[in-house]
Amino acid sequence: MVPIIGITGTLKEDVEAAAERPLGRFVRTDLDYVDGVAGAGGTPVVLPPWGDEKAAAALVGCLDGLVLSGGSDLDPGYYGEEPDPELGPTIPERDAFEMALVGLALRRGIPIFGICRGLQVLNVALGGTLYQDLPSQWEGDVLKHRQVTPKWQPSHEVEVAKGTYIAEVMGREMVKVNSYHHQGIKDLAEGLVVTARSVDGVIEAVEARDLSERWLLAVQWHAEAMRGAGPQQESLFEAHVSAAEHHALRRAAA
Repeated sequence: MVPIIGITGTLKEDVEAAAERPLGRFVRTDLDYVDGVAGAGGTPVVLPPWGDEKAAAALVGCLDGLVLSGGSDLDPGYYGEEPDPELGPTIPERDAFEMALVGLALRRGIPIFGICRGLQVLNVALGGTLYQDLPSQWEGDVLKHRQVTPKWQPSHEVEVAKGTYIAEVMGREMVKVNSYHHQGIKDLAEGLVVTARSVDGVIEAVEARDLSERWLLAVQWHAEAMRGAGPQQESLFEAHVSAAEHHALRRAAA
């Protein structure tokens, strides 16, 4: 059975269209996410960030897996903080939709794979908090986590913890990754474990404490953009699609 994998989209401003109509915005998802899911054997479906919890529930009921994509900062109100001066742009519609979507997916046991912002959203949805801006809030030296080079180029290494699921999936304990974020996990949510860090200590990957109970995996780097750099990144999508396939079979048998 080919699993249906939802990929969260974002909203972008269209300057030219804005001159012709009041709302010059469009839904966007990098094709790298779509290719990553399709290449691993799943059926990708882009989810527009629109609607309330009722709309999210209707979509979740059709999904076997969920990819939380990268993008804008998450409103700190979701983890009980006021905006920091260095907070980047937020998209209220996307924040509200994704938080509802993740909550429903967690309750249904749908496998979730978070990427960059997706890691942060997953952590907050489970009760964790974030650094709103690593360069100004991190205690100690911090790497440059916002590279200016192309996404397919790695900018630093991360150390993957021995004996973790992600170490098994990627087949190594040191991985070169790209880096396009200025936020990161501060307080880790209950139910997650840290599985990789960069040399400065920033959390780079997490997974569910009990993967037999629910399949959750998230990375801070953009794995979708590095699939051509080696099989390690592709293996993350393959692992997620495999978990989604098992979910699809259980759903069909119910």
